[in-house]
Amino acid sequence: MGCDPDLQPSFLRERLRDSRLRVKRVLVLGAGMVGSAMAMDLAAQGFAVTVADVRDEALARTAARYGVATLRRDLSDPAAVRDVCAPFDLVCGALSSAMGLQTLRAVLEAGKDYVDISFMAENAWELSDLAHERGVTAVVDMGVSPGTSNIMAGWAVAHLDSCESIDILVGGLPEVRRWPFQYKAPFAASDVIEEYLRPARMVEHGRLIDKPALSEPELVDFDGVGTLEAFNTDGLRSLAYTLKVPFMREKTMRWPGHVELMRVFRETGLFSSEPIDVGGASVRPVDLVSRLLFPKWQYDEGEVDITVARVTITGKRHGEPVRLRWDLLDRHDPATGLRSMSRTTAFPATIVAGLLASGRFRRPGVHPPEVLGAEPGVLDHVLAELARRGVRYTAHHA
Repeated sequence: MGCDPDLQPSFLRERLRDSRLRVKRVLVLGAGMVGSAMAMDLAAQGFAVTVADVRDEALARTAARYGVATLRRDLSDPAAVRDVCAPFDLVCGALSSAMGLQTLRAVLEAGKDYVDISFMAENAWELSDLAHERGVTAVVDMGVSPGTSNIMAGWAVAHLDSCESIDILVGGLPEVRRWPFQYKAPFAASDVIEEYLRPARMVEHGRLIDKPALSEPELVDFDGVGTLEAFNTDGLRSLAYTLKVPFMREKTMRWPGHVELMRVFRETGLFSSEPIDVGGASVRPVDLVSRLLFPKWQYDEGEVDITVARVTITGKRHGEPVRLRWDLLDRHDPATGLRSMSRTTAFPATIVAGLLASGRFRRPGVHPPEVLGAEPGVLDHVLAELARRGVRYTAHHA
């Protein structure tokens, strides 16, 4: 069953009338903010969409708004994931980072093509041999960054004679900053905290190095937004291994003041997963602080969030220096009710799902997005499709 056309912007209604894809059955794992956005867009592409989740409320909300089928399953159980995938042609993943690798393995064992956005700590391509054995294609980290930014990087390396640096800045934040956190979370607080703990992999002078998360804060001026603060996080991901570029880094952006508060929280031990005794009870500080923070980090009804990103790449072509830059400023979409971070994360994944379903990209294995960037026409296709959905990158190339 497809989406209710009255809930869709015009480009999606056009897609429903003019779909050239054979109707395929697609399963979305997770009915949260990103998973529901995936379901909406996949249904608008003409797929028969089913969403699986263990939360009745999330399933009911997604079904009521987007008219998709739902299944109640405990997706923390890999056996349940394998079973639920069986009748589907393609699977899209929108689960938490903690479940990312085990879910990828289960989907591959089920023999299904997969597009995933989970920010897993592990190196997903270690399961590439399993994907080859099953003859299936998986694209991981296919969100905004990592994701679209990787496709840009892959395109640049393929088209420049030499690539000298890749610099990625990205952030999802409330349009209006408020004390004390200067922040609200467009996804689970536990995944945000993971960003603040995981060592950030960077490449300097051709060498892979680790830097602490939340380190090296710097102020960045962004047109239409103002001054933001960027700090090291582990968003470079696969680029650190797949591209031979001597300087690469990724930083997350927040309103100034947030990073210092999070560093204080971390140094106090509030993000620790080691249990401590509190009045005779064993408590993990990170569980307690997540329970306290998440209600305060939730967006109010009608509150606007924004996504900002800047990808800057330098190199040479025909002996001349080249500087490529793409900027993104995206806002909450009242027409669909989708948060900006949900849109900018989900839509790259669903666009790539369309490429897999149509056979335009077919390569057994587990692939990071930069592999797609090297394919002729893929970057242009992804950016054009994002623009049709109202997510517009502005190019500033010199």
